[in-house]
Amino acid sequence: MSEAQPEIQKKLIIAFDAKRLFNNFTGLGNYSRTFVRNLQKFYPENEYHLFTPKIKENEETAYFLNNQNFIIHTPKSVLPLWRTFGISKDINQLMPDIYHGLSHEIPYNLDKKIIKIVTFHDLIYEKFPSQFHWADLKIYRFKYLSSARRADHIIAISKSTKNDLKEMYNISKEKISVVYQSCSEAFQQPSSEAKMCPEAIKGLSPYYLYVGSIIERKGLLQTVIAFSKLPDQLKKPFVVVGKGSASYINKISEMIHYYKLHEYFYFINGIQNTALASIYENCFALVYPSIYEGFGIPIIECLYQARPVITSDTSSMPEAAGPGAILINPYSAEDIKNAMLRLNDNKLYDELKVKGREHVVFSFSSEVTTSKAMQLYIKLSEGKKKPDSVHISG
Repeated sequence: MSEAQPEIQKKLIIAFDAKRLFNNFTGLGNYSRTFVRNLQKFYPENEYHLFTPKIKENEETAYFLNNQNFIIHTPKSVLPLWRTFGISKDINQLMPDIYHGLSHEIPYNLDKKIIKIVTFHDLIYEKFPSQFHWADLKIYRFKYLSSARRADHIIAISKSTKNDLKEMYNISKEKISVVYQSCSEAFQQPSSEAKMCPEAIKGLSPYYLYVGSIIERKGLLQTVIAFSKLPDQLKKPFVVVGKGSASYINKISEMIHYYKLHEYFYFINGIQNTALASIYENCFALVYPSIYEGFGIPIIECLYQARPVITSDTSSMPEAAGPGAILINPYSAEDIKNAMLRLNDNKLYDELKVKGREHVVFSFSSEVTTSKAMQLYIKLSEGKKKPDSVHISG
């Protein structure tokens, strides 16, 4: 279901911090590429400027490098803290209507006439500080809190992140709008060509699936324990897509060895989106018991393929999953096991498939999410320097 597109009153000149768009190929980079690409697709009348200290050329960035509708700015020489201070001179010379920092950060010394927007994905460094090196933690807290305070408006990618910003950074709710993120078109088009399942898992379907970094917060260890408790006749192959901490992966391997589950588990990584869409499409269900996420993009990627999800009842996961998931306590292997057992109820399974896909199409399609972002841009530009009057509900 699509939303009515907001009417553009004038051409907007919009500048973005595109460092992660061109150099990061996981969550924040994927968000940046999807967000900017969709804006240009649905609102080609605007002018889009991408500021980055360097560029990596690959399949992910080719769309932006080969598209004349994007104007790319790189410094003649990259100085330390260019994204924090040096970039401002170039942006002020351009004098865009809007500058949008796509991942927690905006530079200092931008001209006051420029509307400053920053996207916050999560406050994981505040929630789980022990998972970060002390120096990184100090940098994140300083730069990101400062950006949140200096921004004219904040986009939060979930209600959960908005609540964290209000509670932990004391940001006014009127200054924060929830604009959900979408996922790549590769996941939104079930019948798109070139959806090739990797050779390593061909013929395994149906299988349980885990997608994401293999780190303690994501809950794969608890998932292995839960799987070991299933009756043998209900065990299915289990595909793990991702890479991560060597020490945590060793714990996973030891647990698989302890429960003699080698024949069930398959580990793969380095998968392109078209192949990943096929992996989702052929799975039995996604098991995603993360303790904390700003959004949880694998959840909607899977629901787009009309496959149910088992995920946590914490932070943003219930928002992303909607009626397409069984929610569990991520700390409880018993809870995860019981959810896996419940999926053998054909009526429940089919209900989750249908309602889950309806939910993501209604809430997270490229058209819907991009329309909300553009509504915010337009209202901010119309009510320039009056951010309290331009809140987009959500």
